[in-house]
Amino acid sequence: MGWLRKERFVATLDKTGLLARMARAIAEPSGEPLEVRLCHAYLRILGGNGAALTLSNTRAERVTLCSTDDAAARLEDLQEVLGEGPGNQAYRSGTIVTLDLNSQGSAWSSFTAAAQAAVGELTLHAVPIRPAGQVLGVLTTHRSAPPVPDAATAQFLADAIGTALLQNPEGYLHDLDSRTWTDRAAIHQATGMVLTQLGITVTDAVALLRAHAFAHNASMTEVARLVVDRRLRFADPDTSLRPDQLPGSSRESNRDTDTDGGTQTS
Repeated sequence: MGWLRKERFVATLDKTGLLARMARAIAEPSGEPLEVRLCHAYLRILGGNGAALTLSNTRAERVTLCSTDDAAARLEDLQEVLGEGPGNQAYRSGTIVTLDLNSQGSAWSSFTAAAQAAVGELTLHAVPIRPAGQVLGVLTTHRSAPPVPDAATAQFLADAIGTALLQNPEGYLHDLDSRTWTDRAAIHQATGMVLTQLGITVTDAVALLRAHAFAHNASMTEVARLVVDRRLRFADPDTSLRPDQLPGSSRESNRDTDTDGGTQTS
């Protein structure tokens, strides 16, 4: 039987730098949908051999949005068929789960045996996607050698990707009618500036603005005004300011403190 270890997330993550790296990664032309580029960006930042992004992991409507290689796809198939594995556990518990397929006495003997036969002796790292506290899915990486990703960085990126991806940007733009004219103008202008900086689409630009707002516990309007005032450039993170650095701002970024992570090993 496995065991769970709680870990305190550090409060010193370079959130702006991580989001800038994600922005640059998804801006590279590939012709792939946003969810696929986000999955590849997550893998590029955290390292590993492959990754998969799956929503509603243990529910009937389960869907895998991205698998970067055959091994990732096979591992997700096995978890769906067998109804067990680290991704399913991460979805149910809301905690990070790690499984070494070479370990003895795994909590999921059927999955471990089948996975080892299918992909070899890899280590799996499953991170719940929970941008608003509710688990929506799981990002799972696999690697042939340690170390596993830093828990704080992995959780932050998974939540930022969930915020960027799982809320419809077009629907959000329609909601701008409920905002003041100046707010609507700022967000539209900022969206145009971000897509010009990175050469991406409107959908991608809005997704990045939303992820940045989530990361710093700020509103879309606050982030948009930073972009419009040229105090935030996704293409140049060294000169970027965080929303909580605005004069007179009372916002604090507390999302990454006192957050539980989990590691399941034998």
